[in-house]
Formats: sequence, C-alpha cells, structure tokens
Amino acid sequence: MTHVSPWMKLSVHFDADQTSSELDYKFTSCDGTADPRHGEYMGGVHFQQGQHVYIDINCCGSKKSGFTSFQIIDCSIVTIPQLTQIGPNVPTVYAAPSPFLQAVGAVYPLQLDFESQLLPQDPELPDLRRIRQEWKHSLDVGHTKGRWELSFVLTVRILRGDNVQPELRVFAFDPESSVGGSLDMG
Repeated sequence: MTHVSPWMKLSVHFDADQTSSELDYKFTSCDGTADPRHGEYMGGVHFQQGQHVYIDINCCGSKKSGFTSFQIIDCSIVTIPQLTQIGPNVPTVYAAPSPFLQAVGAVYPLQLDFESQLLPQDPELPDLRRIRQEWKHSLDVGHTKGRWELSFVLTVRILRGDNVQPELRVFAFDPESSVGGSLDMG
C-alpha cells in the first residue's frame, strides 16, 4: 500500500532588490516526495493524488534600500496539459486542464487572502528585512493522472517607505509537474 502525503508546501522567495524576475521556489512534503532528485520524476514536481498544497510567499529586502514591505496584487497558477496517450491506432489524449480540483481551466488565480508576518532578524544578515505571507487556503490535487507544465506568476507592490513611489514587479517560475504513475505513450 502506497502512503499518500496529506500535504505539500510550495514556498516561493524573491528579493525586493533583485534584477531578475525569477522566483526561487521549493516544494516540500512530509514524506520527501515533492521535489525528486532522482528517478523518472527528476527535475519536476510530482504531486500525490488527494494531496493538499499550501503556499507561502517570502520576500526579503535590504533596509539600506528602504524596503519595508510588499503587497500581493495578483497570484496565479497556470497549468498547461501535456500528452497522456499517443501512438498508432489509439486516440491522442491530453491531461485535464489542471491537476487541482479548484481549477476549472488552466489558469487559477489564488484568492488574495494571505496572512503576513515579519520574520525574526537573522543575526548573520542584520541589514535584511524578511516577510512571509501564507495563503489561508489550499489547493487539492485530484485523482486524474497526468503531466503539466506548471507556472506560478506573482505581481507584487514593493513598499519602501512613505516618500518613495511603490514599485510594481512580476515574478514567476515554471517547472514540469505530474500526478500519478507512468503514462501510456503508445
């Protein structure tokens, strides 16, 4: 009998002062299967059927740059279905639009319902202000097998004090993801 991890957490991170638009991200789960380092799912994210996915967004910024906080303007998960069956004498079949039950289509905008907290000062990085915003909901992984290109797109307003115009930034990442075992590719 296969044990299903009841939860997985997606943690994304950006620096208010970074020049790229890439989000640093990490998937973790209680059984360690979220972000495989070997085997057929290496380099991707493998969800378990029935899993609950929690999300937190982390930002840091230099106090010298005036960074005080950030506000999430929009946040979406985009899933592009991949082939699940192809070959001679069989119909071509794609995965469902999304592995998540809450998503009807390929784009799922997260409700802007986050709880914010100022993280403790890191003694090794005294100039760094760190803030985490945890999404108060979860995504539920369905029971349909499939593979998806998965993107996470985030627009934030970076605040640097009362006398500085807020800065709007877009950050994203896009690993491959899957649910279930091997797929029939003919």
